[in-house]
Amino acid sequence: MRYYLTVDRLNEGHRGIFRDAEGNAFWKDDAPQTDDEMFKIVGRFEYILSPMSIAYTGEQLKQFTKWVPLAEYSGRFGVWLREG
Repeated sequence: MRYYLTVDRLNEGHRGIFRDAEGNAFWKDDAPQTDDEMFKIVGRFEYILSPMSIAYTGEQLKQFTKWVPLAEYSGRFGVWLREG
């Protein structure tokens, strides 16, 4: 199991995995990312995105199929969401 950096923009209830436009997610083996590590990744948008480090299995990752670019990062980064 890996811990992935997840975000929920404006706490709207749509938490997804934070990743770049090429599909590279921010993950860590064996332990969740610390608050400092997450802040270094999301930067000044920390309060808008409400980052959390959550563990997912390979099977759970298959549920994330929808890419939503974030305007805050000019579409360079976005959220990988579950459909529906």
